[in-house]
Amino acid sequence: MEILSASVLNEAIQVKDHARVKTDDRRDDLLTSFGKATLTDRYLMPDETYQDMFARVASYYGDNEAHSQRLYDYISQLWFMPATPVLSNGGTKRGLPISCFLNEANDSLAGIVELWNENVWLASKGGGIGSFWGNLRSIGENVSTNGKTSGIIPFIRVMDSQTLAISQGSLRRGSAAVYLPISHPEIEEFIEIRRPTGGDPNRKALNLHHGVAVSNAFMRAVEADEEWGLTSPHDGTVQKRVKARDLWIRILTARIETGEPYILNIDHVNDATPEHHKLAGLNVKTSNLCCEITLPTGLDHLGNQRTAVCCLSSINLEKYDEWKDHEHFIEDLMRFLDNVLQDFIDRAPDSMSRAKYAAMRERSVGLGAMGFHSFLQDRMIPFESVMAQVWNKKLFNHIKEGVDKASKKLALEKGACPDAADYGVMERFSNKTAIAPTASISIICGGASPGIEPIAANSFTQKTLSGSFNVRNRALTRLLEEKGKNTEEIWSNITVNGGSVQHLDFLSDHEKDVFKTAFELDQRWVVEHSADRAPLIDQAQSVNIFLPADVHKRDLHQIHFQAWKKGLKSLYYCRSLSIQRAESSEVSSNQAKEAMLKEMAKANESADYEECLSCQ
Repeated sequence: MEILSASVLNEAIQVKDHARVKTDDRRDDLLTSFGKATLTDRYLMPDETYQDMFARVASYYGDNEAHSQRLYDYISQLWFMPATPVLSNGGTKRGLPISCFLNEANDSLAGIVELWNENVWLASKGGGIGSFWGNLRSIGENVSTNGKTSGIIPFIRVMDSQTLAISQGSLRRGSAAVYLPISHPEIEEFIEIRRPTGGDPNRKALNLHHGVAVSNAFMRAVEADEEWGLTSPHDGTVQKRVKARDLWIRILTARIETGEPYILNIDHVNDATPEHHKLAGLNVKTSNLCCEITLPTGLDHLGNQRTAVCCLSSINLEKYDEWKDHEHFIEDLMRFLDNVLQDFIDRAPDSMSRAKYAAMRERSVGLGAMGFHSFLQDRMIPFESVMAQVWNKKLFNHIKEGVDKASKKLALEKGACPDAADYGVMERFSNKTAIAPTASISIICGGASPGIEPIAANSFTQKTLSGSFNVRNRALTRLLEEKGKNTEEIWSNITVNGGSVQHLDFLSDHEKDVFKTAFELDQRWVVEHSADRAPLIDQAQSVNIFLPADVHKRDLHQIHFQAWKKGLKSLYYCRSLSIQRAESSEVSSNQAKEAMLKEMAKANESADYEECLSCQ
């Protein structure tokens, strides 16, 4: 757990054999108490200051002294933030700078054991894992030894135990997700594997997350109320027929009750893959823990196995006015990610050979964004507005133009990635963008709203290893100050009302609209904004849906169905308030409202929806 080599030289940090970076301790003032506690609890090296950490990362991953200095300035001014594995491990010997990995199990005992073995090594380095199990034949099908297969669930159970075992020896809890296509014969049982009650407890996987790869053909069958064939991955024969709508309802019911499974609209994903990957016949089958990474896995066109790699960082949209006109900003970030990826390729052990190979061939990275809702609120723009749509498209067009230009420039300078070069395409990166959840790095960036999702509460209490923090919306703080209402009494009132301001009669209707919380927003706007930016993002987005537990089943269906119709590649969690609230139908409206507010306050503090720390 030692730093590779760092020395203080005239108030500068220099990782051995890397660039010297001058630090500015005054920039600590840009960090909140909550942000400092998060860094101290999780990410700082022994005796390291906040600015030392930022400089360590910038020094290690800069092309030269000028580039490293600019990177330090960007990070320390909170213009962007590397994913936490980069913050933790960059310039050290203690781990790798990669957030997560995607792989798949082949339909043989050897293939299954190879996946288990690889996952142990990946998890031991702190990486999240997304594994595809759709190649395996289903329960009861014949195998070459004249026996019958026990299906996928027992093998997934072993992975469940592995994840728990690895996490027990690590500060960062091991996390993994498993994916299955909607056509697999065991899909019905798979949907229920995280539900603690019902069915055989020996066929549950409570420590894993799960997602379903949904095809356009299935969604059309739902639309037309047709039967859906569950087919053997081995020979394509139909093992069972079910009503498509019944299977769809089963997925939606699990999502509203447990938050999962994630939904991966797999045909939308493959329609948007890079042209050189299409020419090579590379398909995406699965995603990661946060459902924003969409990269090919398994056997490729050259006969080699690929384990995809997530190399992430996020731009802070809240600081848009500070960085929008900086000529080097986005190019510098892509150079940074290119160096992070190369560091992984150079330092990863042989046990990660498939991941090193995939990273070398495609050089995919994921530059994302955070602070979208904060950006809107700073400008007093409601989330549910045409003006929000206009800014959404403008922001992500700006990022897309920057990353596309940088990829071509770096291809000329350093060479195109092999996957692209094979087809005469001058791109350094096969994929350049992906929108991760960013819960942790948003806290570090002064409390910017996480990723592209709406703010869950304007005021809430967060518990950490360093104590409890009352977190307040900064844009709302400024508004209350202007109105002479920035008092402890008002904030306490907001907190006990689940972080809502809708009850404050001194706010105008427009102001109340601006500061609506996630559960108060019409979720069709979440889908609309996500659909508008989807063509501008190479990979996918971590899109959460926020719904009351007693949402009408028609509305639940429509939101998810429209997400598919409008071209969203994935849906992450379906976050809902306690199901118990929906069962209390005989209480008065005031009691019901009070119960809902308590649930909102509780939801803001809870960790029921576990998120992979690596993506953040």
